Amino acid sequence: MSGKENEPSEDAVRDALRTVSVPDGDENVVAAGLVSSVTVTDGAVTVDPTLSGMEPATADTLTDRMRTAVLECGGVEEVRVETDVAEPDHGTVVPGVDRIIAVASAKGGVGKTTVATQLARGLAASGERVGLFDADVYGPNTPELLDIAGPLGSTDDGRAEPVEIDGLQVVSVGLIANDEPMAWRGAMAHEAVEKLLTDAAWDVDTLVLDLPPGTGDIVLTTLQSFPVDGAVFVTTPFPTAASDTERSTALFREEGVPVLGAVVNMAGFTCPTCGDDHAPFGSDPTLSADVLAKLPIDESLRSTEGDVPEAFRDLGDDVREAIVDRTTVTVPETALDLRGVPDRARIEQVRTEFGALAPGESLHLVTDTRPGNVSGALEDLTAVPPQVAIEQKRSGVWALQISKTDPDTVEDVAC
Repeated sequence: MSGKENEPSEDAVRDALRTVSVPDGDENVVAAGLVSSVTVTDGAVTVDPTLSGMEPATADTLTDRMRTAVLECGGVEEVRVETDVAEPDHGTVVPGVDRIIAVASAKGGVGKTTVATQLARGLAASGERVGLFDADVYGPNTPELLDIAGPLGSTDDGRAEPVEIDGLQVVSVGLIANDEPMAWRGAMAHEAVEKLLTDAAWDVDTLVLDLPPGTGDIVLTTLQSFPVDGAVFVTTPFPTAASDTERSTALFREEGVPVLGAVVNMAGFTCPTCGDDHAPFGSDPTLSADVLAKLPIDESLRSTEGDVPEAFRDLGDDVREAIVDRTTVTVPETALDLRGVPDRARIEQVRTEFGALAPGESLHLVTDTRPGNVSGALEDLTAVPPQVAIEQKRSGVWALQISKTDPDTVEDVAC
């Protein structure tokens, strides 16, 4: 039974919120002045916090904890925490760019920048207008690979003018740093990347974005702020590199960025002395992403002089095809609409609906909360991780397709 006689008082809600500690602090959210107001109406509780000074990830965590604490109060049927932290909407415009392809890796030293540079050259060789942006502020190697030097010039309207070489328009922090070591903290680094990326005078069909390795501030900010059309991951066949790549691709998918496929680099070599084939890092890594190319250890693949190696022309064609063929998340009439549903109820409903799926079936849903680790929330319900596709339809609205994988299909592919 619901109603005013069973609902908690505002004081009771505040007492519940006092159990939520401020991250990296000794105070609770009420004592710290982070709760502006609390209202209770017919079992529905609305909490108005002040979290605008926090990092989005910290604010998200604190919001969930506050919502969970209030749900513990007797008589509460619904909780809404009206956070004042703006959700990223992938809407930062990069003038002069039609689409963005990110090249990423879970680890450094796997040849990511070489693949990004050669992919850009491969795309340009087919007649596209292509830009290459080196976003690795701590190790900007693109200028060395292409044998170009700064400083960058400026256009009449004061924008950074990309260096043009081999049909590419190139911008890198390495072209403005004069080989000096970069000592920027996370916030400074991603702000510098965003400013340089958006201020450059691009005029391209495709911009290849060479991201730093891992999933640090620059990578996350890029995924959450810019409309990245697809990502290509670079890995070696070594098992730990492949498993780290799996975790990184999952993050990209959770952020709504399509993973176009993976490039397996250093996939063996032929000994110039004995002629035998060797695979020092192993072979056939386990990856959920499509393998777009397997590149051997071959010095000719690193060269940016003369014609683009055929392997990278082929990679450019495959990436272009993957972008055209990638599926968007549809929203059928039967899609589960979870907008406005409290977190706990939303998670339980998704788990119930997913648990009822037969292998090979999919669940479609719409939500107004940026999805977190969907696969992790469902992993105990299936022997094989679900396939999760996410697309942000507009600011504050995400569509998801969660597919239950058939274990027999996975085994067949593995064989």
